[in-house]
Amino acid sequence: MQKYSLMQKYSLAGPKLATLLASLFWACAPQPQSDADDAVAPGESHEPLETIDGGALRSATHVFEEIAPGVYFAPSTGTGAVNLTSNAMVIVNDDHVLVVDSHITADSGQSLIDSVARLTDKPVRYLVNTHFHFDHAHGNQSFSADVDIIGHEYTRFRMQRNVLEESTYSVIGSPQVQQQLVDQIRQRLETEEDAEARTRLEGQLAMMERHVRALGQVVPTPPNVTLTDKMTLHRGGREVQLLHLGRGHTGGDVVVYLPAEKIVFTGDLFYAGAPYLGDGYANEMPDTLERLKALDLDIIVGGHGPLIRDKAQIETAQEYLRTYWSRVEALHGAGRSLEEALAELEMSEYDQYAAFQVGNPAVRRLEVTRMFGLLEGAD
Repeated sequence: MQKYSLMQKYSLAGPKLATLLASLFWACAPQPQSDADDAVAPGESHEPLETIDGGALRSATHVFEEIAPGVYFAPSTGTGAVNLTSNAMVIVNDDHVLVVDSHITADSGQSLIDSVARLTDKPVRYLVNTHFHFDHAHGNQSFSADVDIIGHEYTRFRMQRNVLEESTYSVIGSPQVQQQLVDQIRQRLETEEDAEARTRLEGQLAMMERHVRALGQVVPTPPNVTLTDKMTLHRGGREVQLLHLGRGHTGGDVVVYLPAEKIVFTGDLFYAGAPYLGDGYANEMPDTLERLKALDLDIIVGGHGPLIRDKAQIETAQEYLRTYWSRVEALHGAGRSLEEALAELEMSEYDQYAAFQVGNPAVRRLEVTRMFGLLEGAD
């Protein structure tokens, strides 16, 4: 199974920087692939999209891989001009477009809108949020008022609260945390002599400075159309099922399933790496993933990382979740405090799979704190 490790990916930039880069969480951070002169201002459109190796299409900010007729995978790596952080999917129907997830800021959301406008002249009519987390839904505000934003009722509930002050955002995605990364890149540039490494760092710095500026403009915008268990859209001969398979990464995960194409976009319910559990239900998630396995699938598009074509990889996630939960449950049952549990928890066999958690003790703390809360009756 292909696993993504930020710790490995940025080894050329130095181990200290690699650790801090993990604060960009589980996404594969992009490498710059286009010149700064190619950057597109919000609302600007140039035609046509560039065709690159393998037949994918590229704008100044995004790469689109057609995985079925009219269905495009937009990986979080993009071109390196804008920090996208999460994957998106674009479904082009007869007379409209449906987008799945809006990235992390209004800037990245607008860059997606502009890139889709170069992909097709059909208007975006629907945006689906797979869950409420900032890196998937904080681009919502860039979509026009005539776009229906669809999500679970729980997603709307959480986004109506002050999500910019909640622990997940504060510890992982806040401007303060991301500014630390900017400062670290600048410090590294002062001493880096290798030309290749400097070029990489300069691209990262430009992207992250733009990202920090964009974070100050975020206005969380919740879905205006909600579901509880299932919603089916029949548009232009294509069936799109929005399914809540159960609680997992959050209390309102929605997967977008195309039964005819045998494609599912899972958000952060499942991708090629250990799921973040700071707002999750580790005790329920294996059963939710079992329902995902029951779908007739050829391609899984996770919220981060590469396409997955082997449904058996879901079992790796289930095994990890059961092991993690059982060990935390045992420590809690033995009367260990949170601090003692964090010190004693042994998960070294998953160091590569759970690179995000291993490289970020604060993330592990959020997860174990959440599990302790569940064991003590929290919802």
